[in-house]
Amino acid sequence: MISLEDRRQEFEEKSKKWVPEPIHDFFFRMAEKYKDNEFIISQQKTWTYSNVKDSSKQFASGLINLGLKQREHVALIFPNYPEFVISKFGVLAANGVAVPLNYRLKNEELKYLISQSDSSFIITLDEWNDVNFVSILEELCPEVFEGKKSRTFPNLRNIIVFSPRGKKYPGTTDFYELLYSTEEDQAEKVVSNLPKDTISVMTDILYTSGTTSLPKGSLTTHDMIWRSAFGSCINRGFQEGRKIFVPIPFYHCFGYIEGIISASMVGGAVIIQVNFDENQALDLMEEYKADDIICVPTIGLKLLEAQRKKARNLTSLEAMYCAGAEVSQKMWKDLKTVLGLEELITGYGMTECAAGVLQTDPNDDLSYLPKYVGRTIPGGHIGLSSLDGNNIQFRIRDISSSEFLPYENEGELVCKGPLVTGGYYKNSKETEDSIDSDGWFSTGDLAVMNKDGYVSLTGRIKEIYRIGAENVAPKEIEDVLTGHIKVNQAYVIGVPDPIMGEVGQAWIVPEPDVSLNEEEIFEYVFNRLARFKVPKYIKIIRHDELPLTSTGKVQKLKLKEWYSTEQEKSASNLKKLNEVL
Repeated sequence: MISLEDRRQEFEEKSKKWVPEPIHDFFFRMAEKYKDNEFIISQQKTWTYSNVKDSSKQFASGLINLGLKQREHVALIFPNYPEFVISKFGVLAANGVAVPLNYRLKNEELKYLISQSDSSFIITLDEWNDVNFVSILEELCPEVFEGKKSRTFPNLRNIIVFSPRGKKYPGTTDFYELLYSTEEDQAEKVVSNLPKDTISVMTDILYTSGTTSLPKGSLTTHDMIWRSAFGSCINRGFQEGRKIFVPIPFYHCFGYIEGIISASMVGGAVIIQVNFDENQALDLMEEYKADDIICVPTIGLKLLEAQRKKARNLTSLEAMYCAGAEVSQKMWKDLKTVLGLEELITGYGMTECAAGVLQTDPNDDLSYLPKYVGRTIPGGHIGLSSLDGNNIQFRIRDISSSEFLPYENEGELVCKGPLVTGGYYKNSKETEDSIDSDGWFSTGDLAVMNKDGYVSLTGRIKEIYRIGAENVAPKEIEDVLTGHIKVNQAYVIGVPDPIMGEVGQAWIVPEPDVSLNEEEIFEYVFNRLARFKVPKYIKIIRHDELPLTSTGKVQKLKLKEWYSTEQEKSASNLKKLNEVL
């Protein structure tokens, strides 16, 4: 493989004449250059750049003929099918606004998001695993299936259904019938004749995961997405034709920007699965000679276990971007040795900041990866001089005084610049609470920055709990716990206590195939933490028992619910025992 510095130089040389532009226009331009290159590699079919470009333009024309007006909102409910990508580029090319939704949500959650987003169209898969999306929508808006106005969603006019088995659903529009309703040359004329919006116009409403409140719709622009992907390509040294295995959902900014958009900047490909399976994943990476993986730690762990049980030829595999949760030092070493990875990075991003805007350097020593989430991604020739040549700026701000702090001091991580959202859809209060008058966005994360710009996360402001008169940041305890040679992951929460107000509970995931008990953990942390920080409760579980979001983040609210449920069961059992006695 060409050296990282040479690849960076080659990418910057090739792209020095680029300027930010609408995402779909950029993709269509890349598709002209790389038209015969593979773009989407799935278990069923491979799509070239030309296939995706032509289908996206035809789909855009079909949407316009169906009545989609410019700037109307279109909800997408899809796992990682190629048709998601066609839908996304099609909506953008038709001058609509895409609203990609988490397909793992339940009825009431989808109901809230479709309503809150004011979606006029829905594009959905018919069935995924044991979920029937058509049945869910029939329950939520039966009137639309009868050609009437929905009482629940007043803006909704049409539901478009993609069925991999070719099933038809009365009252809906079939995905491929709509796509093929326009000839390619007609579609080209329709899309080309649309007025060109400026790149600062909203392209997506991307919803936050809603782990501490109702999901918020982050207003995302073409410019945010373009600059984020561009900076990541520079930092990671994207070479021509890079093939990336992407098990992250495309509705999420991580999978979309770091996968689809970044790959298209170099004529690369994304290798996808509808449902992640570690053995099939390794087989696909071996067969198609993947260069790169973007994933969360739980997926990285499963790939390690599968490769240990049955080794595949992964000599083409060089890189991995693993982020979203903390990874132990041992796991980073295992990823390097077991999967043969040379360029390992982690990063930090938010829906509101267009994916991974802090990243470690692929040349960094492995010791950096458990300690830092990275530094600001490069701006290249499009970086702003006012932001030191970058497209985003980070600072550390004192929680009490709001004053900016010098290096090596803990405070809240804040940021500003063209990579940061302008606010939340129809939520002025959250917008005002999150973005100050000078444009600084409050991330809610506690952090420390060193003189080289590398950021260490030290906790979430909302996760801090109080033991007596002392504030405790779970992240500090988690860092100590994951230093244990037998601990793979650790998550600490504050739980109620009648004497201290709150105490800590630690959920521990051991390294694979090791024996670990609570006493070992207590002894380990007791010698390394102040007594009040030592968790009162230890719970050892398997990694597949962790309650995760679709992007691999642990839902600490669920952990608290589990604790409450356990306490209720214990109280109930004690009551029954007393009654018997």
